Amino acid sequence: MRKFILLLAAAVLLTGCGLSDITEYMQRLLGSNTQTQETQERRVSDRQLQTEADETDSLAEEAKEESETSDTVEEDTDDSSSGMEAVAASILSSGMSEYEIVKAIHDYLVFNVDYDYENLYADTLPDTAYTAEGALLLHSAVCEGYARAFNYLCEQAGLESLMVYGSANDGTTVLSHAWNQVRVDNAWFNVDVTWDDPLVNGELVSDGSNIIYDYFLVPDSSLEGTHTAEGPDDRHVCSDTRYLESNRLLSIEPYLEDPYCFVSSDEEIAPAVQSYLSDATYQFQIVCDATAEQAEDKMSLVLDTVAAAMQELHLSGQIAAGVEYGVADYAVVTVTITPS
Repeated sequence: MRKFILLLAAAVLLTGCGLSDITEYMQRLLGSNTQTQETQERRVSDRQLQTEADETDSLAEEAKEESETSDTVEEDTDDSSSGMEAVAASILSSGMSEYEIVKAIHDYLVFNVDYDYENLYADTLPDTAYTAEGALLLHSAVCEGYARAFNYLCEQAGLESLMVYGSANDGTTVLSHAWNQVRVDNAWFNVDVTWDDPLVNGELVSDGSNIIYDYFLVPDSSLEGTHTAEGPDDRHVCSDTRYLESNRLLSIEPYLEDPYCFVSSDEEIAPAVQSYLSDATYQFQIVCDATAEQAEDKMSLVLDTVAAAMQELHLSGQIAAGVEYGVADYAVVTVTITPS
């Protein structure tokens, strides 16, 4: 699932002439989601034997090469293991709660792993894209690599977890997919790190600023309609909803700038605006519960409310407003007033 942020902007000039003089709002900018695709292909190369006449020498040479390769693979495996253990040690520390451990693992993977779209679209995905090593050491993977890395890090932390495999519906296509379940404080939850590492306006983001928590420690109900599990058979029923509201706040946090105010209804907008203007605060945010379809209407309502409050207080000036939406069903309306 690839979420996006759009910015809408509008400006009005108040000169004490009434609300009919407010200019029309700029039309909303268009954004697009980019479909995500995930394939799981494996390429197996077959070794050919030489002719029967040279078979004995060939097999002897082959045995020697296999022995040397085995030594090299063992060395590479040791290097990979130590490298992955070092990553785990950098994430985990003593005294962390189970919740803190899982959040640290989730955040690390979003910040440090890129989904390998380039090789995916070119049909050249390396085998490492499906592994924990690819995610943790090469910082590049597809969903299976994210999920295996999550499992590995939970194992290092002593937490119970498992990998779930099946399919996911991103709204346009049904794709093969993998995610996780983890036990935190005696309850089982779903975690889909891949879907919490989204594209933004169709673009890959590598610095972690795109992080969301829509699929972090969620119940099965949060996956209904998008995720269909096919295995393993011992996966757990997840019904605990305790983290859903805090996840929304975590997702929206990067878009908040002080001062801001959460409003639970339209009726709370006017008192919030009045409070800011009475304190001569001319830049602030109003955070509304709103779907993407409602975001522009929320911005319009805030603009009208600000304009009316300025008239009541005999203030004039320019109002600029923008709204960010598409994350956690919030609309963040940012208001900037330049008094004249």
